[in-house]
Amino acid sequence: MKPHSRAGLFTAALAVAIFTGCPRGSGQQELDRFPSITTADPDAERALTAATEAAEAGRTEEAIDRHRRFLAEHPSDPLVPVAQLGLGRVLLAAGRVEEALERFTEVSGASDPAIAEAGQFYEGVALHLAGRHEAALARLTPLVDRTTDPARTSLLLRTLAAAAQRTGRTTAALDALDRLAESADLAEPDRAEARRQIRAMVAGADAEAIDRAYEELTRGRFAWQEVAARAIRLAFDAGNMARVAAIVEELRARDVPMSEELAELAVRADRTVRADPRVIGAIAPMTGRARQVGQAISRGLMLAAGVPADGPPRPDAPQIVLRDDGGDPARAAAAVEELVSEHRAIAIIGPAEGRGARLAARRAQDLGVPLLVLVPDPNVTESTMAFRLMPAPREEVGALVRAARARGATRFAILRPDHPYGRTMAEAFVAVVQEAGGTLVASESYAPSATAFGDEIRRVAAATPDAVFVPDAGRQLNLIGPALAAAGLHSVPAGGAPPRGGRAITLLAPSVGVDARILAASRYFQGALFATAFHAVAADGDGRAFTEAYQARFGAAPDAYAALAYDAFRLVRGAVEAGRTTRREVAEWLTGAERPTAGASGGLSAQRAPRRAARLLEVRGGAFVPADAVPGS
Repeated sequence: MKPHSRAGLFTAALAVAIFTGCPRGSGQQELDRFPSITTADPDAERALTAATEAAEAGRTEEAIDRHRRFLAEHPSDPLVPVAQLGLGRVLLAAGRVEEALERFTEVSGASDPAIAEAGQFYEGVALHLAGRHEAALARLTPLVDRTTDPARTSLLLRTLAAAAQRTGRTTAALDALDRLAESADLAEPDRAEARRQIRAMVAGADAEAIDRAYEELTRGRFAWQEVAARAIRLAFDAGNMARVAAIVEELRARDVPMSEELAELAVRADRTVRADPRVIGAIAPMTGRARQVGQAISRGLMLAAGVPADGPPRPDAPQIVLRDDGGDPARAAAAVEELVSEHRAIAIIGPAEGRGARLAARRAQDLGVPLLVLVPDPNVTESTMAFRLMPAPREEVGALVRAARARGATRFAILRPDHPYGRTMAEAFVAVVQEAGGTLVASESYAPSATAFGDEIRRVAAATPDAVFVPDAGRQLNLIGPALAAAGLHSVPAGGAPPRGGRAITLLAPSVGVDARILAASRYFQGALFATAFHAVAADGDGRAFTEAYQARFGAAPDAYAALAYDAFRLVRGAVEAGRTTRREVAEWLTGAERPTAGASGGLSAQRAPRRAARLLEVRGGAFVPADAVPGS
């Protein structure tokens, strides 16, 4: 039920309470409530008693008429405030709220404190029924704990709860209902109804209201316990395990019993807060279309962790807990939760798919665990606990453009496939060329399945570029290289000369273009530059050592996924071996310092991205070789 609907039920209940309870007892009993008010006029006393009896009997119009006649015939009698109060109550029970308000306002200024307080009480009730909830709260709040009649106390608290809820004051509403639930003067069904309303209000309140109520309500009472239980669930869902632990500790200190569900959350929160430095989690697609990527990742991790080919690992070896997301983003996010709350991983490597990485990064931020993703999406690092070792499109393109500019290129052209990746890379290229002071002279696209590019390449050639960017896979580049040469655009090394009548260019390609098949037609790609996070054939230093160990272990050359997974594991272990034993400390150690890596990154920047975007390869002769002394390489 929505909050305003519940408030509507409160209002209806108040009207019923006023109607059925106004006035109660004989006229003399009503007068006994105000012992300081007496009259020497027996006619006045009889007239007011008759008006009260008519109200008691439910003869509303007669009661109104008799009260009005009393006021008209005895305008100076000491019982006038009592008559005003009685008339107001009958009018209020009849739904004539504004008329009743006039009477209560007059009574609230009476000289007798008891009857003035009664006028203020019913004025507050009437203000709420009139929809003036702020004014009702101002009138009624000072009267809490001042009423002695159980029915009037119940009406006061119900009105306060309803008015507070209407004005969004969850804590005040819960406090009023809590007093009802704890009242020994109420029948058990009424107390049970108050508890039901508390549960409903707590279930519908937002996190901010729950946090405020947890701090402000009286500790240990029913409403506070319900709020504490909801606060635990909200904190757990938000990944704030420290808060879960703090609330659980306070509940235990007060001997408040917890449900089986809350006890389970408490255990999971404790495991989440306390990381095990030996455990590193990983998420990879071990099944599904990308299972080869998952296999490369798992092999890189095994090599980094020193997992033996046969037999169990040594007792003190770091542990890898690998979870298969099958390329499903929801499974990736769930894996983060499991690895943190059940296995207490100090950091997580993966996922390797964009949507899954984004979801996993948000969950990692909630849980406060470092997540080293294996995707090029720059938006992933908007989550403050996400780290990216793979270069983003703009970073790859930036390395290529800087290298081409260093060779003297000023005029740039794009020849791209007409699909999302091609468009993304082209947009990045345009921006980087402008920043680098170059000029974009042509931009042409072709169908992804094209095998001929004559018209597009003729238009590119007519623009006389110095460098041509082709963001496509190696199999397409194998067709495009010869077509460029046929149009007079020849890729040559720096300082090289094209055939007579041709124009020298530098062909530029991102990592998707690195393909050994290009080398079969290498004469069309001499001097071409390729950006890559890792390439086994051209690896040197730490990359060469990793490549040799990988080939010896698995009988195949590693790819970029294997290398980056290997680097990610070694970075996390480096933090642990440096004495960082909490997730926050590991995250801080990862950020900003240069570290040895097999891939191009050299560690992570202050922006939690690769310190070096990519390594540049150049085709020389019939091989890919490192592009030496090239800015950005």
